[in-house]
Amino acid sequence: MKILLSAYACEPNKGSEPGVGWSWATEYAKCNEVWVLTRDNNKNTIEKYMEENPEYQNKNLHFVYVGLPPKLTFWKKGRRGMRLFYMLWQRKAVKVAEELNKKINFDFVQHVTFVSYTQPIYMYKLGIPLIWGPVSGGENIPSKIKIKMSLKEKIIEYVRNASQIGALMFPSIRKTMKTAKAILVATEETKKKIPTKYQSKTFILPAIGIEKMPAVNKKNRHDGKIKIIMAGRLINWKAFDIGIRGFLRISDKYPEVELHILGEGKRKKELKILASDKIGKKIIFDNPVKHDHIYEFYSEFDLFINTTLRDSGCMTMMEAMAVGLPCIAIATGGPNVLLKGFDECKIMPTSYEDCVNAVSLLIEDYIEHAPKWENIAERQHQYAEEQFLVSEKVKYIQQIAR
Repeated sequence: MKILLSAYACEPNKGSEPGVGWSWATEYAKCNEVWVLTRDNNKNTIEKYMEENPEYQNKNLHFVYVGLPPKLTFWKKGRRGMRLFYMLWQRKAVKVAEELNKKINFDFVQHVTFVSYTQPIYMYKLGIPLIWGPVSGGENIPSKIKIKMSLKEKIIEYVRNASQIGALMFPSIRKTMKTAKAILVATEETKKKIPTKYQSKTFILPAIGIEKMPAVNKKNRHDGKIKIIMAGRLINWKAFDIGIRGFLRISDKYPEVELHILGEGKRKKELKILASDKIGKKIIFDNPVKHDHIYEFYSEFDLFINTTLRDSGCMTMMEAMAVGLPCIAIATGGPNVLLKGFDECKIMPTSYEDCVNAVSLLIEDYIEHAPKWENIAERQHQYAEEQFLVSEKVKYIQQIAR
Protein backbone atom coordinates (compact mmCIF):
# COMPACT_ATOMS: atom_id res chain seq x y z
CA MET A 1 0.00 0.00 0.00
CA LYS A 2 1.00 3.64 -0.45
CA ILE A 3 0.64 5.35 2.90
CA LEU A 4 1.03 8.95 4.02
CA LEU A 5 1.88 9.59 7.67
CA SER A 6 1.50 12.96 9.33
CA ALA A 7 4.18 12.85 12.03
CA TYR A 8 5.16 16.32 13.19
CA ALA A 9 7.30 14.71 15.91
CA CYS A 10 9.46 11.89 14.52
CA GLU A 11 12.98 11.05 15.67
CA PRO A 12 14.93 7.84 16.36
CA ASN A 13 16.15 6.93 19.84
CA LYS A 14 13.65 9.26 21.50
CA GLY A 15 10.79 8.62 23.83
CA SER A 16 7.34 10.21 23.92
CA GLU A 17 6.01 11.85 20.74
CA PRO A 18 9.18 11.62 18.56
CA GLY A 19 9.51 7.92 19.36
CA VAL A 20 5.87 7.30 18.43
CA GLY A 21 6.33 8.94 15.02
CA TRP A 22 9.54 7.01 14.31
CA SER A 23 8.19 3.59 15.31
CA TRP A 24 5.05 3.90 13.15
CA ALA A 25 7.04 5.12 10.14
CA THR A 26 9.71 2.42 10.23
CA GLU A 27 7.23 -0.39 10.92
CA TYR A 28 4.91 0.58 8.05
CA ALA A 29 7.90 0.76 5.68
CA LYS A 30 8.72 -2.92 6.21
CA CYS A 31 5.82 -3.94 3.98
CA ASN A 32 4.53 -0.72 2.42
CA GLU A 33 5.71 2.37 0.62
CA VAL A 34 5.52 5.19 3.14
CA TRP A 35 5.85 8.96 2.94
CA VAL A 36 6.32 10.74 6.28
CA LEU A 37 5.50 14.41 6.69
CA THR A 38 7.58 15.69 9.59
CA ARG A 39 9.07 18.91 10.91
CA ASP A 40 12.19 20.14 9.11
CA ASN A 41 14.29 20.37 12.28
CA ASN A 42 14.13 16.55 12.51
CA LYS A 43 16.09 16.18 9.25
CA ASN A 44 19.66 16.14 10.57
CA THR A 45 18.86 13.67 13.35
CA ILE A 46 17.00 11.29 11.04
CA GLU A 47 19.54 11.36 8.21
CA LYS A 48 22.51 10.93 10.55
CA TYR A 49 20.85 7.99 12.27
CA MET A 50 19.95 6.28 9.01
CA GLU A 51 23.50 6.76 7.75
CA GLU A 52 24.89 5.15 10.90
CA ASN A 53 22.30 2.35 10.95
CA PRO A 54 22.04 0.76 7.49
CA GLU A 55 19.14 -1.45 8.56
CA TYR A 56 16.94 1.65 8.48
CA GLN A 57 17.96 2.61 4.94
CA ASN A 58 14.70 1.33 3.50
CA LYS A 59 13.84 2.29 -0.08
CA ASN A 60 10.17 2.22 0.94
CA LEU A 61 10.66 4.98 3.53
CA HIS A 62 10.47 8.59 2.32
CA PHE A 63 10.75 11.57 4.65
CA VAL A 64 9.27 14.89 3.55
CA TYR A 65 10.55 17.73 5.72
CA VAL A 66 8.12 20.60 6.20
CA GLY A 67 9.19 23.94 7.63
CA LEU A 68 7.78 27.40 8.18
CA PRO A 69 9.39 30.70 7.14
CA PRO A 70 11.21 32.70 9.87
CA LYS A 71 8.70 35.54 9.63
CA LEU A 72 6.05 33.15 11.00
CA THR A 73 8.21 31.57 13.68
CA PHE A 74 10.54 34.23 15.13
CA TRP A 75 8.37 34.43 18.25
CA LYS A 76 8.58 30.72 19.11
CA LYS A 77 11.04 29.76 21.85
CA GLY A 78 10.99 26.25 23.26
CA ARG A 79 7.44 25.31 24.28
CA ARG A 80 6.30 28.94 24.21
CA GLY A 81 3.88 29.38 21.34
CA MET A 82 4.06 25.71 20.43
CA ARG A 83 0.30 25.25 19.95
CA LEU A 84 0.05 28.11 17.42
CA PHE A 85 3.25 26.96 15.69
CA TYR A 86 1.84 23.42 15.41
CA MET A 87 -1.40 24.72 13.90
CA LEU A 88 0.51 26.75 11.30
CA TRP A 89 2.70 23.73 10.54
CA GLN A 90 -0.37 21.55 10.00
CA ARG A 91 -1.76 24.08 7.50
CA LYS A 92 1.52 24.01 5.57
CA ALA A 93 1.75 20.21 5.81
CA VAL A 94 -1.66 19.61 4.21
CA LYS A 95 -0.68 21.79 1.23
CA VAL A 96 2.45 19.68 0.76
CA ALA A 97 0.32 16.55 1.17
CA GLU A 98 -2.12 17.68 -1.51
CA GLU A 99 0.71 18.03 -4.05
CA LEU A 100 2.17 14.67 -3.05
CA ASN A 101 -1.19 12.96 -3.38
CA LYS A 102 -1.62 14.23 -6.95
CA LYS A 103 1.60 12.41 -7.89
CA ILE A 104 1.38 9.31 -5.71
CA ASN A 105 -2.33 8.63 -5.12
CA PHE A 106 -2.14 7.40 -1.52
CA ASP A 107 -4.31 4.56 -0.27
CA PHE A 108 -4.83 6.32 3.05
CA VAL A 109 -3.40 8.97 5.35
CA GLN A 110 -2.82 8.49 9.06
CA HIS A 111 -2.26 11.23 11.61
CA VAL A 112 0.31 9.96 14.10
CA THR A 113 1.77 12.91 16.03
CA PHE A 114 1.01 14.94 17.99
CA VAL A 115 -0.86 12.25 19.91
CA SER A 116 -3.60 14.65 21.01
CA TYR A 117 -7.27 14.95 20.10
CA THR A 118 -7.30 18.56 21.36
CA GLN A 119 -5.02 19.93 18.63
CA PRO A 120 -6.36 20.54 15.11
CA ILE A 121 -5.19 18.81 11.94
CA TYR A 122 -6.21 19.33 8.31
CA MET A 123 -5.52 16.00 6.58
CA TYR A 124 -9.26 15.51 6.07
CA LYS A 125 -8.91 17.96 3.15
CA LEU A 126 -7.09 15.32 1.05
CA GLY A 127 -10.32 13.48 0.30
CA ILE A 128 -8.76 10.05 0.89
CA PRO A 129 -9.39 7.60 3.76
CA LEU A 130 -8.16 9.18 7.01
CA ILE A 131 -7.08 7.29 10.12
CA TRP A 132 -6.97 9.73 13.02
CA GLY A 133 -4.63 8.55 15.74
CA PRO A 134 -4.10 6.86 18.00
CA VAL A 135 -4.73 10.10 19.90
CA SER A 136 -5.06 10.81 23.60
CA GLY A 137 -5.52 13.86 25.79
CA GLY A 138 -8.76 13.01 27.56
CA GLU A 139 -7.02 11.76 30.71
CA ASN A 140 -7.23 13.69 33.99
CA ILE A 141 -6.05 13.16 37.55
CA PRO A 142 -9.02 11.42 39.25
CA SER A 143 -10.78 14.02 41.41
CA LYS A 144 -11.02 11.63 44.36
CA ILE A 145 -7.25 11.26 44.59
CA LYS A 146 -6.00 14.42 46.24
CA ILE A 147 -2.31 14.80 45.46
CA LYS A 148 0.00 17.62 46.47
CA MET A 149 0.30 20.23 43.70
CA SER A 150 2.04 23.58 43.42
CA LEU A 151 0.16 26.60 42.07
CA LYS A 152 1.87 26.12 38.69
CA GLU A 153 0.85 22.46 38.58
CA LYS A 154 -2.75 23.37 39.43
CA ILE A 155 -2.80 25.91 36.60
CA ILE A 156 -1.45 23.27 34.18
CA GLU A 157 -4.24 20.88 35.15
CA TYR A 158 -6.84 23.64 34.82
CA VAL A 159 -5.63 24.58 31.32
CA ARG A 160 -5.56 20.91 30.36
CA ASN A 161 -9.17 20.45 31.46
CA ALA A 162 -10.23 23.61 29.62
CA SER A 163 -8.56 22.45 26.39
CA GLN A 164 -10.53 19.21 26.53
CA ILE A 165 -13.78 21.15 26.70
CA GLY A 166 -12.72 23.62 24.01
CA ALA A 167 -11.37 21.05 21.55
CA LEU A 168 -14.73 20.28 19.98
CA MET A 169 -15.20 23.95 19.19
CA PHE A 170 -12.47 23.80 16.55
CA PRO A 171 -14.11 23.35 13.11
CA SER A 172 -11.07 21.36 11.92
CA ILE A 173 -11.39 18.90 14.80
CA ARG A 174 -15.12 18.45 14.15
CA LYS A 175 -14.45 17.91 10.44
CA THR A 176 -11.67 15.44 11.25
CA MET A 177 -14.03 13.39 13.40
CA LYS A 178 -16.77 13.51 10.78
CA THR A 179 -14.62 12.51 7.80
CA ALA A 180 -12.24 10.04 9.47
CA LYS A 181 -12.71 6.45 8.44
CA ALA A 182 -11.57 5.44 11.92
CA ILE A 183 -10.76 7.30 15.13
CA LEU A 184 -8.15 5.53 17.22
CA VAL A 185 -7.82 6.56 20.86
CA ALA A 186 -5.25 5.44 23.42
CA THR A 187 -7.51 5.31 26.50
CA GLU A 188 -11.07 4.86 27.71
CA GLU A 189 -11.03 8.44 29.00
CA THR A 190 -10.28 9.86 25.55
CA LYS A 191 -12.90 7.61 23.95
CA LYS A 192 -15.52 9.19 26.21
CA LYS A 193 -14.57 12.64 24.83
CA ILE A 194 -15.54 11.59 21.29
CA PRO A 195 -19.16 12.53 20.45
CA THR A 196 -21.69 9.70 20.61
CA LYS A 197 -22.41 9.82 16.87
CA TYR A 198 -18.80 8.83 16.13
CA GLN A 199 -18.41 6.12 18.76
CA SER A 200 -19.12 3.33 16.26
CA LYS A 201 -15.90 4.13 14.40
CA THR A 202 -13.81 4.81 17.51
CA PHE A 203 -11.44 2.09 18.71
CA ILE A 204 -8.99 1.88 21.62
CA LEU A 205 -5.38 1.30 20.57
CA PRO A 206 -2.28 2.48 22.48
CA ALA A 207 -0.14 4.87 20.43
CA ILE A 208 3.11 3.41 21.72
CA GLY A 209 4.39 -0.09 21.15
CA ILE A 210 7.35 -2.46 21.21
CA GLU A 211 9.41 -3.14 18.09
CA LYS A 212 10.27 -6.69 19.10
CA MET A 213 9.80 -8.90 22.14
CA PRO A 214 12.88 -9.37 24.31
CA ALA A 215 14.15 -12.74 25.42
CA VAL A 216 12.68 -13.49 28.85
CA ASN A 217 15.73 -13.98 31.01
CA LYS A 218 14.69 -13.81 34.63
CA LYS A 219 17.90 -14.11 36.61
CA ASN A 220 18.00 -16.58 39.46
CA ARG A 221 19.14 -14.73 42.55
CA HIS A 222 20.26 -16.59 45.63
CA ASP A 223 20.36 -13.67 48.05
CA GLY A 224 16.77 -14.23 49.15
CA LYS A 225 15.68 -10.70 48.26
CA ILE A 226 12.41 -9.68 46.65
CA LYS A 227 13.06 -6.63 44.50
CA ILE A 228 10.27 -4.25 43.47
CA ILE A 229 10.72 -1.54 40.83
CA MET A 230 8.94 1.73 40.04
CA ALA A 231 10.11 3.66 36.98
CA GLY A 232 9.27 6.89 35.19
CA ARG A 233 9.52 10.66 35.53
CA LEU A 234 9.47 11.82 39.13
CA ILE A 235 6.73 14.43 38.74
CA ASN A 236 3.54 15.13 40.65
CA TRP A 237 0.95 13.20 38.61
CA LYS A 238 3.12 10.09 38.43
CA ALA A 239 2.39 9.84 42.20
CA PHE A 240 5.48 7.84 43.20
CA ASP A 241 4.69 8.86 46.78
CA ILE A 242 1.68 6.51 46.73
CA GLY A 243 3.95 3.57 45.90
CA ILE A 244 6.57 4.54 48.47
CA ARG A 245 3.99 4.98 51.24
CA GLY A 246 2.44 1.63 50.39
CA PHE A 247 5.83 -0.05 50.53
CA LEU A 248 6.75 1.58 53.84
CA ARG A 249 3.69 0.01 55.47
CA ILE A 250 4.98 -3.53 54.92
CA SER A 251 8.76 -3.02 54.72
CA ASP A 252 9.46 -3.87 58.37
CA LYS A 253 7.25 -6.95 58.26
CA TYR A 254 9.20 -8.36 55.31
CA PRO A 255 12.94 -7.66 55.71
CA GLU A 256 13.75 -9.41 52.42
CA VAL A 257 11.86 -6.84 50.32
CA GLU A 258 13.48 -3.87 48.54
CA LEU A 259 11.92 -1.01 46.56
CA HIS A 260 13.92 0.53 43.70
CA ILE A 261 13.07 3.87 42.10
CA LEU A 262 14.32 4.54 38.56
CA GLY A 263 13.80 8.03 37.21
CA GLU A 264 14.57 11.72 37.42
CA GLY A 265 12.35 14.74 37.95
CA LYS A 266 11.26 17.67 40.07
CA ARG A 267 9.89 15.51 42.88
CA LYS A 268 13.04 13.45 43.45
CA LYS A 269 14.24 15.45 46.46
CA GLU A 270 10.79 15.32 48.06
CA LEU A 271 10.52 11.57 47.47
CA LYS A 272 13.93 11.01 49.02
CA ILE A 273 12.77 12.86 52.12
CA LEU A 274 9.67 10.66 52.27
CA ALA A 275 11.85 7.54 52.04
CA SER A 276 14.71 8.91 54.14
CA ASP A 277 14.57 6.32 56.95
CA LYS A 278 14.91 3.48 54.45
CA ILE A 279 17.16 4.95 51.72
CA GLY A 280 20.15 2.75 51.02
CA LYS A 281 18.64 -0.01 53.14
CA LYS A 282 15.20 -0.92 51.83
CA ILE A 283 14.58 1.87 49.27
CA ILE A 284 17.16 2.49 46.54
CA PHE A 285 17.13 5.35 44.02
CA ASP A 286 18.91 3.82 41.01
CA ASN A 287 21.19 5.64 38.59
CA PRO A 288 19.81 6.24 35.07
CA VAL A 289 19.84 3.22 32.75
CA LYS A 290 20.47 3.47 29.00
CA HIS A 291 17.34 2.52 27.12
CA ASP A 292 19.02 -0.29 25.17
CA HIS A 293 19.81 -1.95 28.53
CA ILE A 294 16.36 -1.54 30.06
CA TYR A 295 15.18 -5.12 29.48
CA GLU A 296 18.33 -6.51 31.10
CA PHE A 297 17.82 -4.12 34.02
CA TYR A 298 14.18 -5.11 34.52
CA SER A 299 15.10 -8.78 34.53
CA GLU A 300 16.72 -8.24 37.94
CA PHE A 301 13.35 -7.53 39.56
CA ASP A 302 10.30 -9.43 40.76
CA LEU A 303 7.40 -6.96 40.67
CA PHE A 304 6.64 -3.67 38.87
CA ILE A 305 4.43 -0.99 40.44
CA ASN A 306 2.94 1.91 38.47
CA THR A 307 1.05 4.70 40.22
CA THR A 308 0.68 7.24 37.41
CA LEU A 309 -2.66 9.06 37.46
CA ARG A 310 -3.16 10.34 33.91
CA ASP A 311 -0.69 8.64 31.57
CA SER A 312 -2.00 7.98 28.08
CA GLY A 313 0.55 5.27 27.35
CA CYS A 314 3.13 3.95 29.83
CA MET A 315 6.05 2.41 27.97
CA THR A 316 7.70 1.39 31.25
CA MET A 317 4.83 -1.02 31.93
CA MET A 318 4.93 -2.39 28.40
CA GLU A 319 8.63 -3.11 28.75
CA ALA A 320 8.20 -4.70 32.17
CA MET A 321 5.38 -6.98 31.01
CA ALA A 322 7.36 -7.89 27.88
CA VAL A 323 10.28 -9.09 29.97
CA GLY A 324 8.02 -11.22 32.18
CA LEU A 325 7.74 -8.90 35.15
CA PRO A 326 4.27 -8.90 36.76
CA CYS A 327 2.75 -5.41 36.92
CA ILE A 328 0.27 -3.72 39.20
CA ALA A 329 -1.06 -0.22 38.53
CA ILE A 330 -3.66 2.38 39.38
CA ALA A 331 -6.44 1.79 36.84
CA THR A 332 -6.34 5.07 34.93
CA GLY A 333 -5.42 5.98 31.35
CA GLY A 334 -2.87 3.83 29.57
CA PRO A 335 -2.06 1.46 32.46
CA ASN A 336 -5.75 0.57 32.73
CA VAL A 337 -5.75 -0.39 29.03
CA LEU A 338 -2.51 -2.38 29.37
CA LEU A 339 -4.01 -4.41 32.22
CA LYS A 340 -7.16 -5.38 30.32
CA GLY A 341 -8.17 -8.79 31.67
CA PHE A 342 -5.99 -8.43 34.78
CA ASP A 343 -8.41 -6.93 37.29
CA GLU A 344 -6.52 -8.54 40.16
CA CYS A 345 -3.58 -6.27 39.30
CA LYS A 346 -5.56 -3.02 39.20
CA ILE A 347 -5.82 -0.44 41.96
CA MET A 348 -9.09 1.43 41.63
CA PRO A 349 -8.67 5.23 41.67
CA THR A 350 -10.77 6.03 44.72
CA SER A 351 -9.06 8.02 47.49
CA TYR A 352 -5.35 8.66 48.04
CA GLU A 353 -5.42 6.61 51.24
CA ASP A 354 -7.19 3.71 49.52
CA CYS A 355 -4.54 3.65 46.78
CA VAL A 356 -1.72 3.57 49.33
CA ASN A 357 -3.44 0.74 51.18
CA ALA A 358 -4.05 -1.20 47.96
CA VAL A 359 -0.35 -0.99 47.04
CA SER A 360 0.68 -2.45 50.38
CA LEU A 361 -1.91 -5.25 50.15
CA LEU A 362 -0.83 -6.22 46.62
CA ILE A 363 2.86 -6.30 47.62
CA GLU A 364 1.95 -8.50 50.56
CA ASP A 365 -0.14 -10.75 48.31
CA TYR A 366 2.82 -11.11 45.94
CA ILE A 367 5.10 -12.14 48.82
CA GLU A 368 2.63 -14.60 50.33
CA HIS A 369 1.38 -16.16 47.07
CA ALA A 370 4.38 -16.40 44.74
CA PRO A 371 3.01 -19.20 42.46
CA LYS A 372 -0.12 -17.13 41.74
CA TRP A 373 2.02 -14.20 40.62
CA GLU A 374 4.27 -16.38 38.51
CA ASN A 375 1.14 -17.36 36.59
CA ILE A 376 0.09 -13.71 36.28
CA ALA A 377 3.54 -12.82 34.96
CA GLU A 378 3.30 -15.52 32.28
CA ARG A 379 -0.16 -14.35 31.21
CA GLN A 380 0.90 -10.70 31.09
CA HIS A 381 3.94 -11.62 28.98
CA GLN A 382 1.71 -13.50 26.54
CA TYR A 383 -0.67 -10.54 26.40
CA ALA A 384 2.26 -8.21 25.67
CA GLU A 385 3.33 -10.44 22.78
CA GLU A 386 -0.17 -10.37 21.31
CA GLN A 387 -1.04 -6.71 21.88
CA PHE A 388 2.04 -4.51 22.29
CA LEU A 389 4.04 -5.10 19.10
CA VAL A 390 3.94 -2.18 16.66
CA SER A 391 3.81 -4.72 13.82
CA GLU A 392 0.47 -6.02 15.10
CA LYS A 393 -0.91 -2.48 15.39
CA VAL A 394 0.10 -1.77 11.78
CA LYS A 395 -1.70 -4.91 10.57
CA TYR A 396 -4.80 -3.89 12.49
CA ILE A 397 -4.89 -0.42 10.97
CA GLN A 398 -4.32 -1.71 7.44
CA GLN A 399 -7.37 -3.94 7.85
CA ILE A 400 -9.44 -0.93 8.94
CA ALA A 401 -8.15 1.25 6.09
CA ARG A 402 -8.91 -1.22 3.28
